[in-house]
Amino acid sequence: MKPMRYDLTKLPLQSLLKPLADADASLAHLDERVAQSPVGQGWLDSGLIHLEDLGLHDSASDIHAPTHDLTIARDVLKARRRIAAQPADWALSAEVLRSLRGAADVDELQGRAKRRRP
Repeated sequence: MKPMRYDLTKLPLQSLLKPLADADASLAHLDERVAQSPVGQGWLDSGLIHLEDLGLHDSASDIHAPTHDLTIARDVLKARRRIAAQPADWALSAEVLRSLRGAADVDELQGRAKRRRP
C-alpha cells in the first residue's frame, strides 16, 4: 500500500491553526473534567493507538482485528462526535456523562427487566 502524501503548501494553515488549537484545548479541558468527575472513573483508562488504525477502524476498513485499546479509542471518538453536535455545556451533567460512558444503557435495560418481572 502506498502512503498518502499531502501537499502542505496548499493547505490554509494560518486559518486552521487557531480553530485547531481552540478545539484541542476544549477537548483537553473536557477530558480533565471527566477524569476528575466521579462518573469519569475508568473512562480514559486506555493505551496509545495509531491514528491510522483508528481511522481504519472507524470506517470499518480494519486490516487486522481491533485491540481493546482501539475499541476504547473508537468509543471515545464517537462520544466526542456526539458532544460536538450538542450545545457547549450539554456534556457536563452526570446523566449525560453516564450516557456517554454507556451506563445509561445498562440502567435502562435493568429498568426494563424489573418492569417485566411479575
